Amino acid sequence: MTVGLITTNYNTWELTSKCIENCMAFADDTIEQFVVIDDHSTQPFENQFKNIKLIRNSENLGLVKSLNKGLQAVDTDLVILFDSDAWPLENYILRTKQYFDEHPEVGIAAYTTENASGRPAIAYEPEPDAMSLILGQKLHGYYQKLFNNEPKQITVYTCAMVLRKEVIQQVGGFDESYDWLELDHDICMSAIRKGWKIGIIPVRAFHKGSGTPQKVSKRVIRFYQNRMKLLKKFNKYPAKYLLNTLIVSRLMVEYLSINTIGRFKMSNEIREDKSYSRSKLISMFLKGEV
Repeated sequence: MTVGLITTNYNTWELTSKCIENCMAFADDTIEQFVVIDDHSTQPFENQFKNIKLIRNSENLGLVKSLNKGLQAVDTDLVILFDSDAWPLENYILRTKQYFDEHPEVGIAAYTTENASGRPAIAYEPEPDAMSLILGQKLHGYYQKLFNNEPKQITVYTCAMVLRKEVIQQVGGFDESYDWLELDHDICMSAIRKGWKIGIIPVRAFHKGSGTPQKVSKRVIRFYQNRMKLLKKFNKYPAKYLLNTLIVSRLMVEYLSINTIGRFKMSNEIREDKSYSRSKLISMFLKGEV
């Protein structure tokens, strides 16, 4: 069973170098191909690593297209993906091979991740459904802990993901209609519908998880747009008008709370940012833009 490795970079060469160094240091067996996709970084960097293939995009393509470019460049039985701010914390190649040998039904798996404090980080979640939009992200988190803490079906994140070649061939890589949100859920759900299972490999990996800098309002709006696209694609958004009504009703309650109680508990900047996201989403739902 052959193993390839892909990581992407956009102006994070210091982190990317740490990723490469740790991937090589903890490789207890051969990595047949190791590809780094640089997404047209503005910071200069020269590849100083042996046995690493550096592919530079001629323009900024974004994470999803860059990952697909990496998948096209790697032809191995297993493909390991690490974000530039993620890497293994222990020997991982032989144990990854062993896991997939012992679990032929698993098509995609993730390593168990830890954050900078050494605490467990989230590497997976239950397969998304409409409750995540009806309740909102915070309430949905409580709902999952209370009612769905042992899900029958999970999806794993690309920060430390391993895919079988057969899965990549069957689903055709990542769906490029998404931006960097939901691409991991989409490919897992596509694999599940091809008959594969999703798993967790008992190998520790680090994930800093700093995220892409942006206003909270923009991230919330992008979450709703991408989550709606995901649910509709997999026919998990039934009774559209009823669900839209429930979501808009909750958003209106949140908007009113932010602009009344929030005036005493939030700074003006935070309150205006939260208020904008709710008003924008209400408008988008009413106009049928999501």
